[in-house]
Amino acid sequence: SATRGKSVAVLTADQFRAAVAANGNAAQQSYLGTASTDWQDQVFQTAFSHESNLSATGSFKDIPFRASVGYTDQNGILKTDNFNRTSASLGLTPRLLDDHLRIEVNLRGSLSNNLFANQGAIGSAVFFDPTHPVLSGKSDYGGYWEWIDDATGKANVLASKNPVALLNLRTDKSQVKRLIGNVALDYKFPFLPDLRANLNVAYDYQNGSGTVSVPTTAAAGPSSGLGTNTAYSQTKNNKTLQFYLNYVKEMGDNRLDLLAGYEYQDFLRENNFTDNVTKANNSYYKAQNTLVSFYGRLNYAFQNKYLLTATLRDDGSSRFSPATRWGLFPSAALAWKVSEEEFLKNSDVFSDLKIRVGYGTTGQQDVGNDYNYLARYTLSDPTAQYQFGSTFYNTLRPEGYDINFKWETTATYNAALDFGIKGGRLSGSVDFYLKKTSDLISFIPVPAGSNLTNAILTNVGSMENKGVELTLNATPLSTKGVNWDVNFNVTLNDNKITKLTNVEQANYQGVATGGISGGVGNTIQIHSVGYSRNSFFVYKQVYDEKGNPVEGLYADLNKDGKITADDRYRYKSPESQVFLGFTSQLTVGDFSFGFVLRGSIGNYVYNNVNSGSTYSNITKGNKFLSNTTPNALVTNFGNSQYFSDYYIENASFMKVDNVSLGYNLKHLTNLNLRASLTLQNALVVTKYSGLDPEIAGGIDNNLYPRPRTISLGLNLGF
Repeated sequence: SATRGKSVAVLTADQFRAAVAANGNAAQQSYLGTASTDWQDQVFQTAFSHESNLSATGSFKDIPFRASVGYTDQNGILKTDNFNRTSASLGLTPRLLDDHLRIEVNLRGSLSNNLFANQGAIGSAVFFDPTHPVLSGKSDYGGYWEWIDDATGKANVLASKNPVALLNLRTDKSQVKRLIGNVALDYKFPFLPDLRANLNVAYDYQNGSGTVSVPTTAAAGPSSGLGTNTAYSQTKNNKTLQFYLNYVKEMGDNRLDLLAGYEYQDFLRENNFTDNVTKANNSYYKAQNTLVSFYGRLNYAFQNKYLLTATLRDDGSSRFSPATRWGLFPSAALAWKVSEEEFLKNSDVFSDLKIRVGYGTTGQQDVGNDYNYLARYTLSDPTAQYQFGSTFYNTLRPEGYDINFKWETTATYNAALDFGIKGGRLSGSVDFYLKKTSDLISFIPVPAGSNLTNAILTNVGSMENKGVELTLNATPLSTKGVNWDVNFNVTLNDNKITKLTNVEQANYQGVATGGISGGVGNTIQIHSVGYSRNSFFVYKQVYDEKGNPVEGLYADLNKDGKITADDRYRYKSPESQVFLGFTSQLTVGDFSFGFVLRGSIGNYVYNNVNSGSTYSNITKGNKFLSNTTPNALVTNFGNSQYFSDYYIENASFMKVDNVSLGYNLKHLTNLNLRASLTLQNALVVTKYSGLDPEIAGGIDNNLYPRPRTISLGLNLGF
């Protein structure tokens, strides 16, 4: 089962009535109802799911096989959310030619059905007036209570819609068929047993189709009252071919491992969208990208004490122009196993001691758009047609492009010490690293008239990450029938942008990013040289003598006697400076108990839920009321202050990600039967006031809450 961890704090019905009575006019006070509805309780649920798998292994005519079938039925914590999948797989592993040829054939098929809940109900449940009921007692709008515009007699287009209606009056379902297969051949040459060849060919086919329908009676439908009836489909064809030769030879104190290979990956996607109501929004597109790689690797060991690894990759991506398509990425590492030296070989303390250094480069080309370097045109939307006489025609709009678009490259330097003490009862490593990213792929503004757009995805600038990672593994207890293993790791990381323009520009602030809810085009973050990526760019809030924030009053940081955009400053970022991890696994006889802890220190979050919650948002002056968070009662802001650093909160956290308990029932049942109980997302400790402190990008605008799940499992083996 799964439940939401906690609710977004909002005003109760009584608190809401009191706030409107204190701050609203007579007309607004008349909008209040007599109900007390917790809208978040209305849209969320305790979700029950189950998963069953049956597998069998054996041999048929000397061909080993493994077959399995499975079924999953999973409900979401948001009502009407459901996923179910039926799958089957077959694996064959024959050996031929006196075991010189090993063959592995795998085939897996699945049929998935999805019923997608309308996630717009999450935000609506936070802000919808709690003094009104779910149902209106009328036939309008499916019988659900909605805000009505007195002037038109129809649903108010500016007001939030009934959250329960958003869920129940929308049907969004899809079916996905997927087939994955691969054949791997591994051949050891009889005339040269140190050499083997490996060929792997794989194919992934996926076809999905779905429909979205909203009745004409729904308040959330198009303003024309036509409802929604759309159909969509997507087909994916992904192909992979990999071939390599591997030569391994031991010659006295020397061990040589050579590998050379080739890899081909192709991704083809087709999408189709049909609007069955207006017939005007139909669209179809087909996209493809291909990756090709040549690579080689050398591993050399002398006396198992001195180790060398060197690799070289030459990668080509169709996402770049022919002139910039290929990227060469070398790497090398040296290691010295000090514990193999005579002066430590018989040590009673160190069972392992190794010093290693390394350097390597990697490339990044996963940018989403397959044709960023090509001149291309986009067909206009139906609302942007051009009229000739009485006929309207679609136009073609040129898109911005960069013909010099190329690989983003990250070079990593590291030096580390690995150790093992007392036969490995305590082991670990200390790893110092420096990562320098150049030709950073970023979406940046461009000067007017210099391209066919005002912002473009291109290579610009560089970034640096440096830090140290410590890992410790220990077995504090190991006796007959009892074993306890623990692991601890901590990473200290510093992130900084070192370059952001191809040409030096004095007083260049950086690239605005981090769009927020509230106002069109508002951003709350910036990429700037010398600062962490996605740093918050805000005004410094001024507080009164009681420590309360003063509405609209900010520090004049540039001392020019007025508050302007030039007074915004870079304050904190979503990037953590410290990452922590701890795991424990205890086995006592047939019982096992384990947990996983994870922590983050120094990450900050912009609370966009609170920044959009003020007294003005309750009444709005548009003949409807909206709920707000209790923070509005703390700040007493009449209007939203989106750019105040007041809403930047410390989101450091400690999470218990997983707790598991297991028991082997074999001694009780004479069967290989094991029972397990698992709790996911068990506990979160943080000072952050929102739902979850762990938010990608650092902007909290009321996303789908991470569920807390309890799973009971039974595993029977024969």
